Amino acid sequence: MNKSLLVTRPNHDSATNYLYHWSLIVMGEAKRKQIPVYDVKGNKVTRTTFISYLRLKRPGFLFLNGHGDAVSVAGQNNDVLLDETVDDGLVVGSIMYARSCDSARLLGKKLVQRGVAAFIGYARKFLVGTTRSKITKPLEDGLAKLFLEPSNLIPTTILKGHTAGEAHERAKQEMIKNFRKMMSSASTFEERYAARWLWSDIRSQVIIGDHNASLY
Repeated sequence: MNKSLLVTRPNHDSATNYLYHWSLIVMGEAKRKQIPVYDVKGNKVTRTTFISYLRLKRPGFLFLNGHGDAVSVAGQNNDVLLDETVDDGLVVGSIMYARSCDSARLLGKKLVQRGVAAFIGYARKFLVGTTRSKITKPLEDGLAKLFLEPSNLIPTTILKGHTAGEAHERAKQEMIKNFRKMMSSASTFEERYAARWLWSDIRSQVIIGDHNASLY
């Protein structure tokens, strides 16, 4: 493994399209830190391409965006990218953050048992509030920002040299801060309604493996 970032960015529906665009911020941070970025996006987010990148590039940090379940993380059109059948040698020693539903429930544990240094993900659904009028402009969606800006802190904190445990805690603290804002008298109806989803994300985000794992 080496100090590099592999990002998967499917965009076949509105949910993945939000993650597709918000991941650009993370990629920009990696480039500022002069960390090589392997951007697997759109129709290229297939299992064949994903495994090829793992085999040829051996990235130290995998940032996976897409739909998921307890045993897998998917790519474009829900093609399964990562599950417990992945070759151990392709992921041993790596740090993973899966911005997808449920993948920390079983998959994260199994991958850590097989040599992944640390896995950050969600033991339940990963939920994001969105604004209908901003659906075609995800980066301008202020409601989505309350969810996705904290989640971006996980990869950007790791890219800055902090540990996986520190990244996990920093994101949680930012979510809690946003939750309090959404429940305040100054919030909008939409923010108060969506606060329950952010609270669910706070409770379901977990780290498995070595909390001290880092890229440096």
